[in-house]
Amino acid sequence: MNFPALKNTRFLDALALRPIDRTPVWMMRQAGRYLPEYKATRADAGDFLALCKNTDLACEVALQPLRRFELDASILFSDILTIPDAMGLGLYFETGEGPKFTRTVRNMQQVEALESFKTTDALGYVTDAVTAIRHALGGSVPLIGFSGSPWTLATYMIEGGSSRDFRHAKTMMYQQPEVLNALLDRLSDQVAEYLIAQVDAGAQALQIFDSWGGALSHADYVTFSLNPMRKILDKLRASCPGTPVIMFTKGGGLWLEEQLSAQPDALGIDWTVKLGQAKQLVGSRCALQGNLDPMILLGDRDNIKLATTRMLDDYYQGCSEQGLSKTGLIANLGHGITQWTNPDNAKVFIETVNQYAI
Repeated sequence: MNFPALKNTRFLDALALRPIDRTPVWMMRQAGRYLPEYKATRADAGDFLALCKNTDLACEVALQPLRRFELDASILFSDILTIPDAMGLGLYFETGEGPKFTRTVRNMQQVEALESFKTTDALGYVTDAVTAIRHALGGSVPLIGFSGSPWTLATYMIEGGSSRDFRHAKTMMYQQPEVLNALLDRLSDQVAEYLIAQVDAGAQALQIFDSWGGALSHADYVTFSLNPMRKILDKLRASCPGTPVIMFTKGGGLWLEEQLSAQPDALGIDWTVKLGQAKQLVGSRCALQGNLDPMILLGDRDNIKLATTRMLDDYYQGCSEQGLSKTGLIANLGHGITQWTNPDNAKVFIETVNQYAI
């Protein structure tokens, strides 16, 4: 495919630890329901899934934050649960209750009955959106593709939706680990194929969202969350070398050393970890992404500016203390921006990053 030449390489340069003129910034869930224009577009679509499956509207939503803010990357507009939906579990959304499935996976027979699919067939609307967004960006900023991690996807499939305690998933883990491993193997293969298809469609970087890895113990995290992601990264390196991958485990700050063993290009970290300490640990082995608490954006402008500046100071002081080049940070939130955020407050965060002198 022929796409316009990339004009802003700041995000990709930081991922590769190349010199940068300022810290690149984007926000997880930057295209979402904190924006009034997003709410209007979703209303036009009828419902969330219809919005995801409409190429023109998904493209429009991905571009909306770039019209408001000076961001250094765009991200595909979709949902992590498209894969379980394509496997035949019947994804639907109930107002105020989040995603749900009409069917769950709780035994080996149900794992074996899951539908296999080719991304460009069952999830062609996703790859179509990737290509449309990449063209629409016109080379202004890079485009990020993404998927949920196998463990995170598995929790939704086993629980039938969101969960606070992951009772059914952990019961399977401790009573039927062979069933969980079989499910994770299926998901690892499917996620890898899905991400490769996104790169083929135009994605220039990838992020794996391990939203619920932090709910596990240390040993269980390595076995059931990290190892499946390592398998995916191995396949991505073989099939699309040169495409950087960000691995983000919410609540996974205790396991940065273990995560490095998967050789990601960057580790996303949440607000429970000091960026300077994380930099001391990872050194020049990978970039870091994060890590402002998104709830800070519910505060006043002065607190947002102060917290953002402290975050950046912490990272770059860590670079200085180690004698490392001042690069390798992608400024972001420590998780997705909340629906209650005033867009003007998000702008304060972004402008503070953009004005910060490295």
